[in-house]
Amino acid sequence: MNGADIKAIVFDLDGTLYEETEHFDYYAEQVAKRLKTADRPRFWDDYRAVLAGRHPLRIGTVYDTKEDLILQLEEGDVREVRRWSGELLPAADVKAAYPGPVAIDLDRFFSIGDLWWVPSSIGRHYGLANADTYAAFLETREWMMGMEFQMNGAPGLAETLAQLREKAALVLMTNSPEPDSEAILRKLGLADVFHYKIFQAAKPVKTVAHLEAIRARFGVDYQQMLCVGDNIGNDIAPARRLGCQTMLIDAYGLAKPGDADVIVASTSACVPVLRRLL
Repeated sequence: MNGADIKAIVFDLDGTLYEETEHFDYYAEQVAKRLKTADRPRFWDDYRAVLAGRHPLRIGTVYDTKEDLILQLEEGDVREVRRWSGELLPAADVKAAYPGPVAIDLDRFFSIGDLWWVPSSIGRHYGLANADTYAAFLETREWMMGMEFQMNGAPGLAETLAQLREKAALVLMTNSPEPDSEAILRKLGLADVFHYKIFQAAKPVKTVAHLEAIRARFGVDYQQMLCVGDNIGNDIAPARRLGCQTMLIDAYGLAKPGDADVIVASTSACVPVLRRLL
């Protein structure tokens, strides 16, 4: 990564600027309470199995909400399909169901890039609609705004970003709504460090469009932009295709060499990398 050339840094929020994880369990609770009583034990069995790595649904897969199938993609092409039970779909059936590349969206195809997508995918499997899981998400975000959700922040992150904003344009680009995102930023001491904020960004569908707008807004080339995030599909891959520099926070240890210019294991681990840009 060529730090001397970086003139703009684009940050994701959730999973990128903080390391707390208890909100995922809270979100799962909000999804579960919307299910039929008989389905709740199965929901929790599946949720625990996913967290333990004992379920075909896992970080890095794609859930097809329409067909109730779990896909493994490689640059959009379907390489493997499993039923919820884990049974492999025969190759002929895979070809018939997915004759061409799959485009990730926010309705049918869920990219399981982080744990936010796990409760919603399991909820959809057990019959909830998108409106149900989104209502559970908003309830969770409201809880995160309150005093009960404690946030410590990665050591040195706030101070580092405060110094970086004097040298580069800092941009926040998150799929989350503005009110709760702003509350989280205040808890982290990051409320005033960003020059520009994009909420409800609809990544990955609109990632490229947002990066194009950021490039024009700040008058920088893509090679002068650094994109930092924890979701390869949402934050990293689209930026790399444009020629941006990238840093991936790979909390689940799933990244392959070359998936990003810099790969770190946590928000705390990205702080020393950012400090080298000062």
